[in-house]
Amino acid sequence: MDQDITPTIRHKGAAVAVVVSIAVSMVVAVHVFHQSAALVPEMGAVGSGLLFFRNRSWLDQLVPFYSYIVLAAIFGFGMSTYVEAPIWLKIPLTLGVVLTGLIVLKVPALPALSAGLLPIYLDIHSWWYPVAVATLMGIEALVALVWLKPTFRRDRATSWQLEHVGRVSGSLIVALLVMALFGSPLVMVPPLLVAMSERAQHLSRSRLVLDDFVTMIWLVTPFELSIALLLVTHDPYIVVVSLLVAYVGSTVLKKQIGPVFALAMVPLLFGYATDERLIVFALVGAAVAQFSPFVAAKVVGVLSSARRSIANRSTFGDFAGGEVDS
Repeated sequence: MDQDITPTIRHKGAAVAVVVSIAVSMVVAVHVFHQSAALVPEMGAVGSGLLFFRNRSWLDQLVPFYSYIVLAAIFGFGMSTYVEAPIWLKIPLTLGVVLTGLIVLKVPALPALSAGLLPIYLDIHSWWYPVAVATLMGIEALVALVWLKPTFRRDRATSWQLEHVGRVSGSLIVALLVMALFGSPLVMVPPLLVAMSERAQHLSRSRLVLDDFVTMIWLVTPFELSIALLLVTHDPYIVVVSLLVAYVGSTVLKKQIGPVFALAMVPLLFGYATDERLIVFALVGAAVAQFSPFVAAKVVGVLSSARRSIANRSTFGDFAGGEVDS
């Protein structure tokens, strides 16, 4: 038994060391080159998913997974830099384009939603952003390739059933409505949208349970911790503490939620002048991310029942018409 546990602990520790080292290197590079656009919180989620949780669907399609995230980052950068439109139009348009690409290409890369949205949220106009995404996540993908030696299986492409599309799209619509209600997109920062979409895609229950509330609190705990530490210390390297808390908590609670690690680094984007509204917004956003998939699932269920009812009536009508004709 101990022989089985020891390699697992070593693997987890090595994965933590790699992701934290890359995160620290990112912060160092930002300060050396004075380029805040090179801050990419989603690298925490991607690195954790590949190396710590060993997400099989990501590893089996490592090349398209990585490539699509980079393409989404370039698209989001282009939307932010070259498209003259209000942010309230850019956000749903980017979500729609990136999600459609995921569905059509059958790539399991929901983190691409965050990669595409971040430059729009922060009004990034520097090529440092897509370069940083390609570099940081490229390092993580390369480590996964060398260390884990995944087998590339396109036959395991993500299957987007109509029900999955409905749940994810419905959840995103709810999120957009909440942003409009609060008058700020910060109520649903990009990693929260990823967490919500992943939950909607894999939702298998129709009722809330106590664990859903535990997950909601856990989703933003490292995020809130990073805000508190930044406000107190003004030291960006303190995010290492939040990442370590995220890894320990994920292990203890047995929850594989990659966006938690991205959320732990989001406060870095705002520096020392962290918007204190984020403290409240994060709690609201976590509730939306956790519970809106249930709302979307209910609506999808009602629409599916209505569609089946109409189809049955049509079939019965055709059958009855055939009886009369005969």
